Amino acid sequence: MPEKEKNQDKNLFKITSSTPTPTNFISNPCKFRGKTIEILGVLSNSGGMTTKEISDQTGIPVRKVWTYCNNGEIRGLFERKERWGWKVKPFGFFVLYINNNNVQTKYKQSTNEVQSKYNRTLDSPKKSHQLDLSIFTSRSDIADPERVVVGVLVEHYERTGEKYRYFRDLYHFCDETEVSAVDAPTAIARLKEEGCIYTRKDEFGWKIGLKVGFVERLKFC
Repeated sequence: MPEKEKNQDKNLFKITSSTPTPTNFISNPCKFRGKTIEILGVLSNSGGMTTKEISDQTGIPVRKVWTYCNNGEIRGLFERKERWGWKVKPFGFFVLYINNNNVQTKYKQSTNEVQSKYNRTLDSPKKSHQLDLSIFTSRSDIADPERVVVGVLVEHYERTGEKYRYFRDLYHFCDETEVSAVDAPTAIARLKEEGCIYTRKDEFGWKIGLKVGFVERLKFC
């Protein structure tokens, strides 16, 4: 082999062998969330903290803190501080900055959407929620507790536009309607049979509302 080609091969070997292989890789700063951001937030206000101190500040178990920090070190977020703790690297500060800006942007967007809906509600003509109860309350087979329950729900609908109300329990319902705890179950059962109201329990409490068909009938009375 000619001497010139040998020298070229040697130079190529030197270049490839001396090129450093990165130990960390740069991740998408927008993909980090949750506990990683919590840990970044705590560490960003300190010069370094131990795994136990981070756990005490965030409430995240020590073992999980160590896992998050160890993974964060691989991704360039954290670095070990003198083998006893952790601190934030520049990329970690950048991730925290991006995340905070995204949260503020989403908050502003949400606020603007709510304001726009409110403005549209003000500009749009108000719908009438007035109902005529006379055809119902004048019936001889309707007991007074039933009249009271329907009257309370109708008054709420005319005032707010909502066909239902939430109550904590039966006793809260009785306090609000002034129907006795003895009469209330019977009145509610009768009104449900008549197709006037419905009841439902969910995570917000005990929901009692006017049925749509009943409301429509009262509109045309």
